[in-house]
Amino acid sequence: MPHSSSPLGFLARGESVVALLVDEFLMAIADDVYLPLPVSTVRAELLTAFQRMISALGADEFDPAVGRDVGSLLVSLQITAPEGAAAGGRAIAALPDALSREPSAEARRRSALILAEYAAGYAEALTGRIIDGQAVVHRATQRARRSAEEGERQAEARLRMMFDHARLAVFVADEQGVVLSASPIMRDLIEANRARMGGAGEDVILPLLSDDPDEVARALRTLALVDEEKATVFLEAHGVLIGDRRGVVRWATSRTPVREGSPAMIVGVGHDVTELHARQVTLDHLAHHDALTGLPNRRSLTADLQSLPAPAGFCLIDLDGFKRINDQLGHSGGDALLAAVARRMEEALGGTGRLYRVGGDEFAVLVASPFQPRDVAQLVHRTLRRPIEVIDGPPIAIGASIGTTVASAATSTVEGLIAAADTGLYRSKEARRA
Repeated sequence: MPHSSSPLGFLARGESVVALLVDEFLMAIADDVYLPLPVSTVRAELLTAFQRMISALGADEFDPAVGRDVGSLLVSLQITAPEGAAAGGRAIAALPDALSREPSAEARRRSALILAEYAAGYAEALTGRIIDGQAVVHRATQRARRSAEEGERQAEARLRMMFDHARLAVFVADEQGVVLSASPIMRDLIEANRARMGGAGEDVILPLLSDDPDEVARALRTLALVDEEKATVFLEAHGVLIGDRRGVVRWATSRTPVREGSPAMIVGVGHDVTELHARQVTLDHLAHHDALTGLPNRRSLTADLQSLPAPAGFCLIDLDGFKRINDQLGHSGGDALLAAVARRMEEALGGTGRLYRVGGDEFAVLVASPFQPRDVAQLVHRTLRRPIEVIDGPPIAIGASIGTTVASAATSTVEGLIAAADTGLYRSKEARRA
């Protein structure tokens, strides 16, 4: 593909397409996402955000953090439905193709990093919003407790009104977890989950707060030891029956006496976070996998390096002559070839190692014990000897240059490993040219 002085070669088109990108995003969410703010306000904010991403894509010193700001912006604009989050991710992934007919590998790499930051920023902001809502209910409970000084009967009436009209699962239990009072939604939740709670008898709430009994015990100990005004412990329970489906409930629990001298109580507020968990799984996958090949990306490699139980072999694979082939095939043909190469290498590797895409035409392998990097290198060479069929064209023969080194959790970074393996890769490439 042709190069220019810009890192991406398409900045001149940025201002001409940003409005189109924003309008396409708004059209994509129009039927599924409720916008409480005026569309003109949302559009103005998104125009600025997309322009910032385009500027970041072409900056000499690239910083993907703008993606995190855009993810947070969507939540602040109250675009919190799953369709809105997905449409935002698709718009960011489409930036290189919208700005250039044949975007460079660097453009795609930068777009993928911005998308990863967008996913993290969106999930962080959405989680914060849920926690803020739980805190509001908790403060309301505390105010109701303190109002007992004005009269126990009035405070009891206010607390009961809050319980009866709460749209969340709210309960008050004694220190053994026996439910003393519950909102209507909480009562429905208890009835639906009788089997989980031990069947008939007293409503002991503890099994409904978490899948791990030890985690509940630790939470109770924490609540007993800290200042009642400051203690809030969060728990999550999976597989809870919510209506006719199973989901995830997040609990905010605190310990407080109803009045001075009375036994302490546990106050809990539950929120259905099933959709949030599903969105987080999707966004996490987008952040840790390459959109074209589906392979784990650099971020996944970084995480895997940090958890290595022992030193492992590392291979850096660079496809020989890919730029020339990509220029001949065009953008779609080059993408098809990369995807086919990735599939073939992944199938061939099997259990000998995990394959990552770390650059435009660069792949990496963390070699599983007891295999050696040279064994994996030979396997990759054999795998690529057979020509690869791509869309509407003759089979393509492509080779690879491979450099190897050793990775360990204590000393290795992705950049350091690639630099170490680059020496061997360069020698391999020179030898193949000779």
